Parts: sequence; structure tokens; C-alpha cells
Amino acid sequence: GKRLVIDTILNRVDHSSFPNTIYDVIYQPNQFSCVWNERLDRTAATEEVCQLVREELVNRCNYEVLYFTADNYGKYGEHLFQVGNHYFCGE
Repeated sequence: GKRLVIDTILNRVDHSSFPNTIYDVIYQPNQFSCVWNERLDRTAATEEVCQLVREELVNRCNYEVLYFTADNYGKYGEHLFQVGNHYFCGE
């Protein structure tokens, strides 16, 4: 699941409809709840997450995901699949 969230961000950077930097994708208004509820500011990246990012930069697991939500599919994108309580969508 964590790798797919990383893929969502990287895929948005590569997509023409989203900003072209990781920072701008993450901080784009109303996109990630952990940004607008300020939880991100109280979080530190673990070595596990840093390693997953490195792995995804070398060998991305999924090039289709652009959106994800928790608990159910959101209103954007084509429903792709569910992992745990995260629901992933593409274009």
C-alpha cells in the first residue's frame, strides 16, 4: 500500500494534469488529507518509507494510479483496485 501511495505521487508528477514536482503535487490544494489537516507537519519519514521511495524511483510498481482514498472509492478516476482500506483509481 505504501508503495502505491508513492506511485500515486510519482505518477502525478509525470502526468500533464498535475504539477511537475513532488513538493507541488503533495501540497496541491485539497489533494492529500494529511496536508490539509496538518498531520504531515507532525510526521517524520521513516527509513522504511525512504527505502520504498528509492525502490519506486528505480522500479515503479504501478504507472496507472493517480488517486487514492480510504474506506471507499472517491469521485475521481476509474476504479482500479483496493489494497486494505485504500482504494486506487486511474484516469
